Amino acid sequence: MRFWYNPNFIAIFFLLFFSIFALKSLTKPGFYTSHDGETHTARIAQYYQALKDGQFPPRWAKTLSSGLGSPIFVYIYPLPYLAGALIHMLGANFVNSFKILMALSFIASGLFAYLWLLEVFKSPKSAFLGALTYTWVPYRFALIYVRASISESFAYTFLPFLLLSLTKLAKKTNLKWTALSALSLALLMLSQNLVAYMAIPLICAYVLILAIWQKSAKYLIYVFISAIWAFGISAVTYLPALFERNYIHFDQLFKDVYNAHFVTLTQLVHSPWGYGFDLPGTVNDQISFQIGLAHILIIFISLFVLFIAIAARFSMVKFLQDNFFEKPKSQEKILAIFFLLVIALSILLMLETRQTHLFWKNFKLLQIIDIPWRLLGIIALSTSFLASFAAKNIRSGLVFLFLVSAILIANRHHLNINEAKFYDDEFFLNYRGSATQFNEFTPKSRSSVGVTDQFPQRIEVVRGDAKISDINQKSNALTFKTESTQVSRLLVNVATFPGWQVFADNKKFESVDDPILFRELYRPDRDNTGLFYFIVPTGNHTFNLKFTETKLRYFADLLSLASFTAVILALAKLKKS
Repeated sequence: MRFWYNPNFIAIFFLLFFSIFALKSLTKPGFYTSHDGETHTARIAQYYQALKDGQFPPRWAKTLSSGLGSPIFVYIYPLPYLAGALIHMLGANFVNSFKILMALSFIASGLFAYLWLLEVFKSPKSAFLGALTYTWVPYRFALIYVRASISESFAYTFLPFLLLSLTKLAKKTNLKWTALSALSLALLMLSQNLVAYMAIPLICAYVLILAIWQKSAKYLIYVFISAIWAFGISAVTYLPALFERNYIHFDQLFKDVYNAHFVTLTQLVHSPWGYGFDLPGTVNDQISFQIGLAHILIIFISLFVLFIAIAARFSMVKFLQDNFFEKPKSQEKILAIFFLLVIALSILLMLETRQTHLFWKNFKLLQIIDIPWRLLGIIALSTSFLASFAAKNIRSGLVFLFLVSAILIANRHHLNINEAKFYDDEFFLNYRGSATQFNEFTPKSRSSVGVTDQFPQRIEVVRGDAKISDINQKSNALTFKTESTQVSRLLVNVATFPGWQVFADNKKFESVDDPILFRELYRPDRDNTGLFYFIVPTGNHTFNLKFTETKLRYFADLLSLASFTAVILALAKLKKS
């Protein structure tokens, strides 16, 4: 009976209970229209195919970019797609794998937020309200039902886990919480790089506050070790992304994207819920950017609680505090002020004003954040802390129930899909789009970045009489046989990229261009640059294209494997001891 009446059990039960209503629309048959759901699911399918073909870690997506293939997994965060591929291996189709991931990320984010806030406030009631505030927020429902951004949903799952680990580490500077801090930071980084990037200032300031409060330089050293350890775990993605980005069109396509995505203060307070896109300007936007009416109310209530705590020396205010409020701990007040400042700064950085544009233009590091209103996720995290702060220091249970009701009622219209769609697994396994917004992972060997239908054949005979047979293609390999009575020229419709190696008859093959055979009829309908051209000698030959790791990627693989293994061994040793 003590278990059933345990406040933590009751709090978690109701978090899960309310999640049923929040996620009910995901149980409807089929998929649903969204901004990114189709492309994220295509990435899951391509990641699964790469694993099935023996790529570990996956690097090359077989059918993306008009079937030419794409190095998307060299650069992009892998964790959501790895998890989706594993769920598919257990029997779910790709659509259901995506929906299961979305539901699990929502539920887990609430649980991690609850554990973090419970550690800070030592109050199940306040931690429950904070976790409910974190999950039941317009931006999270926009991530699920409008944008279908599984990567951001994953990142906001592991952000409170990281804050929990860092809070624990401040109290117990030991190997266990150093390893868990490293692991949670790595999970955040491997879930979505932009959310991790936005969270870095918040995390650093949070750590500094805890270090000052604990008067512990040792804590800062342990956090630094955790950060280095986390980068080691995530090196599999971040080393190639940093040092091999000159191989793709990414930087030139993402220049000044942020300019079209600022919002007005009115839109942050209340904007109609919609399933369309953020269009240039602030007049015709078809998506909501609201912080949340209940969340704005929580911000003002926490401000009032802070005012009471700070002005308690005055007799009238002291009377209010003695009868209606608890006296907040100093650390709680400092953190509440900090998160209020985070909210204020985030709002300022999103507003459509001349000063904001000028600031972004001159502060280049901000421009990495392609969409300023992504900061709504940081505001949601900050508001969840303030909700716990208010619930902890307001004695009235009616206020607590009112805030719970306000959060649920204010978000009741955000829980639906727009329109059902139906795809089978073959659609995603043979997906020929780029699975990105701007085709930004197109290799620079290609002159254009467009996606076309002009590559129906894998291998074309450009000159000569070569006959092609026994074509066998995997995501990381292509084999075929040639038979010809004269020197011929072939075009293999696979994008060239560092890592591809070509073998002929089990020997490394280097084609020598012939001035006559090189000539080809002009093809104005498509771009043939950045593809494989072979000058094939007479006779019978077997060609084999293999995609392998560069030296940098191989080093990154080993570093990530060693760093992750070190975390597992450290936690296993501590559990045993």
